[in-house]
Amino acid sequence: MFDITWVLIRLAGFLFFFGLLLDIEIILLIVGLVLLHMNLGLNTILNDYIHFNKIKVFLTFLIRFSSIEIGRYILELLL
Repeated sequence: MFDITWVLIRLAGFLFFFGLLLDIEIILLIVGLVLLHMNLGLNTILNDYIHFNKIKVFLTFLIRFSSIEIGRYILELLL
């Protein structure tokens, strides 16, 4: 027997993926939320486990710089 639901599910996933690639607003929203999630998570870990202020300031700068660079590379890749 041929099951059409398997084909329809794969086709829907395929069309959804390429629909996301064509819609720039969704891409920018997802990239922004991923970078915000990464930045907040790393800052939480930094504040919980690093207790020296000089190291904390330096690592905070590195987190900000890396999130800007990662965002730039992702947008360059997608656009």
